[in-house]
Amino acid sequence: MWHKTFAGFLSGIIVMILIPSIISLWFPAHINLFLAISLVVSLTAWPGVMTWCYGAETNKQAWLRAAKLALPTLLIFVVTFFIAAGPSV
Repeated sequence: MWHKTFAGFLSGIIVMILIPSIISLWFPAHINLFLAISLVVSLTAWPGVMTWCYGAETNKQAWLRAAKLALPTLLIFVVTFFIAAGPSV
C-alpha cells in the first residue's frame, strides 16, 4: 500500500507543480489568469492521480501508472522551458 501512496503522491505533485509552470511559460502575458485557473485544475487533478494509482492491482502497476503521467509532464516542461525561456538578448 505504501508503494501506491508514494507513486500517487510523487506523480500527483509533479503534475500539480509543473502544469501551471508550463502554462505560465506558454502565456506570459496572461500569467495571473492562467495560473489561477491551472492551480484550481491541478489541485482537483491531484486526488484523481492518487486514486488512479491506488486503483492499481500491484505495486509495479501503480508505479507504471504514475510514470505515465509524470514523465510526459516532465518532458513537456523541459522542452517548454528551453524554448520559451531561452537566452534573452
